Amino acid sequence: MHKPTISIVIGTLGRPIVVTKLLDDLVKYSKKISFEVLVFDQSKENDYKYLVRRFPKSDNFTLLHNNEPNTCRYLNLGWKKARADIVLYLDDDVRITNDTLSAHIKSYLDKKVKGVAGRVINSGEFITDIKSVGNIKWKGALFNKNFSSSMRCLVDFPYGCNMSFRRSALLKLGGFDEKLKPPIYSFNEIDIGLRLNKSWPNSLIFEPEALVYHDRYPYGGTRTYSKDQVDYWNNFNYGYFLSKNYSWLENLFFCVRRLPYQLLLEPKGILPIINGFVYGKRVKRQS
Repeated sequence: MHKPTISIVIGTLGRPIVVTKLLDDLVKYSKKISFEVLVFDQSKENDYKYLVRRFPKSDNFTLLHNNEPNTCRYLNLGWKKARADIVLYLDDDVRITNDTLSAHIKSYLDKKVKGVAGRVINSGEFITDIKSVGNIKWKGALFNKNFSSSMRCLVDFPYGCNMSFRRSALLKLGGFDEKLKPPIYSFNEIDIGLRLNKSWPNSLIFEPEALVYHDRYPYGGTRTYSKDQVDYWNNFNYGYFLSKNYSWLENLFFCVRRLPYQLLLEPKGILPIINGFVYGKRVKRQS
């Protein structure tokens, strides 16, 4: 089997009908572009059996099953199993366009590019042209996403439902941080983006032509968990991210900027942030 131009990695949890729509689209595009598709199903038995029955019968489509849902684990398995030099991650509930795959591939003609953040238009989202996309401000006190923008620019991090990397860069970084606790919401991509830019400054670009439409279904994925679970572990991972990536002085600057907002609007998040922060400093000492 020849080496594909790009490896597409998709994780799915509790949405077999949804992911088959994306797979049907990819089957059509496989006639135009050389790629492989690796699908990591993390669903319960009935959903997995449904997906097995509907899965494309093609050598370049592979279905794997993980019993325990863990975003960073399947992301890492994806690039480790990938045969292409470019690894594209898509969520199971996105729809691609005629240009999505080719725009990701074309971006890597520039040798300085190590990662590509694709454009994402969420269902019902207001579209802007602000040239401020995927930014980390004030040492993690604020994250600006705005991935619906049509302005090409450099970014600090990508949107996880539509992001690609050079496999060699992921290998050198050690991949995604599996010390982040599931359910993981956003901090897997924020963390990898920050580390990528630290190793190769200005190497992560936002490419509007690499567009997906993100349906954000009300079930499956992170919505498999309760709101309390998502809120707690998201804040825990926030604290861990701050602790491992920034110095004590930078953490102090963060507190000055973030604490008033946290006290006024999200006071329940303070304790899990602290717990994650302590966990991060402990992990950092041991590494």
